[in-house]
Amino acid sequence: MKIAVVCNTDFLAIPSIQFLKEKHFLAGIGIPERSKSMLRQSLQAAGIGSDAITVFSNGTWKEDMESWLQQLNPDAVFVIAFPWKIPASILSIPFMGFFNFHFGVLPKYKGADPIFWQIRNMESHGGLFIHKMNAEIDAGPVVWQKAMAIYPGENYDMHSIRIGYEAVEELKLVLDLMERDELKENIQPAHQGLYDQKPSVAQLTIDWEKQSAREIEYLVNACNQKYGGASTFLRNDEIRILEVSPVDMPPIPEQLPGTVVHADALYGLVIACKGQEFLKINVAHMREGYLSGAKLFSMGVAIGEQLI
Repeated sequence: MKIAVVCNTDFLAIPSIQFLKEKHFLAGIGIPERSKSMLRQSLQAAGIGSDAITVFSNGTWKEDMESWLQQLNPDAVFVIAFPWKIPASILSIPFMGFFNFHFGVLPKYKGADPIFWQIRNMESHGGLFIHKMNAEIDAGPVVWQKAMAIYPGENYDMHSIRIGYEAVEELKLVLDLMERDELKENIQPAHQGLYDQKPSVAQLTIDWEKQSAREIEYLVNACNQKYGGASTFLRNDEIRILEVSPVDMPPIPEQLPGTVVHADALYGLVIACKGQEFLKINVAHMREGYLSGAKLFSMGVAIGEQLI
């Protein structure tokens, strides 16, 4: 059996690609031009030769993919985080079809970047849902599904790396069913999906007045590292917060959410949230670089200042 892979991710795709290569299933890999520098480097570091990698040009990717598939003649194509909607005429080329490895619970989290939305929404589990692709986005029949835990404190990239490796065990089972022609298709229930778009700037920004400390912590985790941290502003300068932790404070007069209520060289900055909850800033990013809360204190951030 020959399997081609199209992808736009390293963390989620490379462990499965390595397994396909080791088992001599891998026919070739297709990647979008916009990500070629990063993906080529990661794939080659994982032992994938440059001759196995094909780049699809931004303007002619459909023609490029069709030509590539006709040349390779794979039995099936595995899709992992590919950014473009593949037309039905191409989906019909391999006789077993295209199978999308969707790292989110379907149909609730269909569409772009389910990992972000699941972490941001404080879900205890995400999942790997493999579905046979059709003309609609993430709407094809599901052939395999596996719940995958989202650990407390786990950020976007930590979760992606872990489940990328966990997916290999599921891939082994799916390949076995495919070889025995026993893969069963289950129609997805009707559902519009709640989070089918990539997050907007506003959705990557902390709302100190409305969000609880826990909601802010999970937003920060969802933004680290792919989106460069959750956005907030101090003195009209943007700060991207990459890691926070909840802390207990002795009773103090209630402060406006976003207010710095503690600042020193040992513990750094503690920020008031709504409901008399508090978060300590562990890691942030500014124009000056990646900074700890203690470094922000040493730069002059003081009690009483407010993040907005």
